[in-house]
Amino acid sequence: MGARLTLANKQPDKFEIESNTLLKGETGVYEIHKSLGKGVYGQVAKCTKLDTGEEVAVKILEMSWAGKREIRMLEKLRELDQDKNNLVRFIEHFQHKQHVCLVFEKLDVTVDYFVRNFRPLKLPEIRVITQQMLVALRALNSIDLSHTDIKPDNIMFTDYRQEHLRVKLIDFGLAAHVSTMRLGQKIQAIGYRAPEVIMGIPLTVAVDMWSLGCLLAFMYLGQNLFPISCPYQLTTEEEYNNFTNSVAQHYSGIRTYSECEDAKAFLSLLKRMLCIDPEKRITPEQALGHRFITMRHFSHPQLSLYEAAALSKVKENLPKRVKVKPRNRTHDPVVVGQQR
Repeated sequence: MGARLTLANKQPDKFEIESNTLLKGETGVYEIHKSLGKGVYGQVAKCTKLDTGEEVAVKILEMSWAGKREIRMLEKLRELDQDKNNLVRFIEHFQHKQHVCLVFEKLDVTVDYFVRNFRPLKLPEIRVITQQMLVALRALNSIDLSHTDIKPDNIMFTDYRQEHLRVKLIDFGLAAHVSTMRLGQKIQAIGYRAPEVIMGIPLTVAVDMWSLGCLLAFMYLGQNLFPISCPYQLTTEEEYNNFTNSVAQHYSGIRTYSECEDAKAFLSLLKRMLCIDPEKRITPEQALGHRFITMRHFSHPQLSLYEAAALSKVKENLPKRVKVKPRNRTHDPVVVGQQR
């Protein structure tokens, strides 16, 4: 357990991130190098743990009930194998003056940054990332937690150059026990907000699957599926068309039969994630068995170049855990890594 935290009665001074500042934790001393960004509830600094040289990310929050709540959620995550379940590794927490510091492994760039600065992702790449996020959500469900803030900013590559498509789920500041999610509670980023949240009906872990569906669409299209600036723009198709002044256009990037079948499988999964009825929405466990993830639709006798590349992408990027054999195959089965 980390240090005991106390709430200050007065408003804490704003913390300024400055190079060479030292932060004393429970397991060592951290030296600040630079700011990695700011958010609504705090800021993140790139630091080095002096005794080991390990680079870490330290999230610095004002001492508040929100900070203490996030710590409770992170301590709950310790019940899980964070690496195997694709969750950011939480190292420790401690108090620095009137602020709480949360120490995490340092990751690379977000999915949002990659897509906006480079390109949308291809279906074989989306498959690998989706599988990892399904494993993460399944793990959270097993301990009665809902992330409630799935979006491109909260999925990070661990090291894009070295591990390419290895990703982890971050930011549990808004995570909640499912049993405590209140009727009418406003959660989730606007463009990733499930219909039941908008309509004020009972909430379940299914809200995360809706957000994940929106994330899949973002990775494929290179833009958000729904407007992210105003919740009222989510109401009808007519309002969406008025807002964007456009409708869906024909996509001509599919060149082969194999790509067409893969796109059909992708759209099938996407539709089940974006099911309006949360009780009928696909679960993480069910989605891990969907043909887009298992690649059962790669079923004709000889592998096409597209299929071979897609299968190779999975083998390169996922831990070897579970074998999935496409129908009518004579080649070795593919491994897709459904960890527990």
